[in-house]
Amino acid sequence: MAFDRAGAIDRLEGFASHFGADFYRLPRHTATVTLQRTAWQVPNTVGLGQDFLVPLAAGDTLSWRMLPRSTTEEYA
Repeated sequence: MAFDRAGAIDRLEGFASHFGADFYRLPRHTATVTLQRTAWQVPNTVGLGQDFLVPLAAGDTLSWRMLPRSTTEEYA
């Protein structure tokens, strides 16, 4: 959302995927994720076995979401 608000969505991939690996001279990952611009509400909790996690921004409505693996073309 920060990159979108700054009008720099085209720079997100480099920031999230390339610059760190390049700086530390590590190979870049080949797997991909797909982001979709759509409003969705972050759940208040996420179950983890018998425990639960309270996500960052729990209960808030966000404008971007990561699509599940089954809907992406490539995800290793």
